[in-house]
Amino acid sequence: MKDTFRKISAVLMVAILLLSTTSFAVFTHFCNGNIVAISTEKVDSCCESENTVKTDNLNFSEKDCCKNETSIKEVLPFDNSNPVKITKNQALFLTSFYNNFIEKSTLILSTKNYYKDFSPPNLVLNKQVLFQTFLI
Repeated sequence: MKDTFRKISAVLMVAILLLSTTSFAVFTHFCNGNIVAISTEKVDSCCESENTVKTDNLNFSEKDCCKNETSIKEVLPFDNSNPVKITKNQALFLTSFYNNFIEKSTLILSTKNYYKDFSPPNLVLNKQVLFQTFLI
């Protein structure tokens, strides 16, 4: 039970570490004001009609009809801007809660047989028979 819990918690911590350092980019390609493609890879080609018309004529005053936009998304599961402040009363409550409930519940749940190596004492006289006292 304890080993499986450790393995599951280790996998969860690795997943959190992986997700906290991950970011990805989304590229959108516009032609004439319309969205043509949305992908995770950069789109280099522009409108096919624009490429055939402008090969011989270089006009720099004309506005380009194609536009690429990039939006980078970062996954931030933890917000580090607001640190957690624990007061003295909260620390006292947490330590007393841990000592009273969590630590004692693990002691109760652990069924260790401390007396397995000891044998019962030898009976010299059977006192119940001797005094004629029996539990009914």
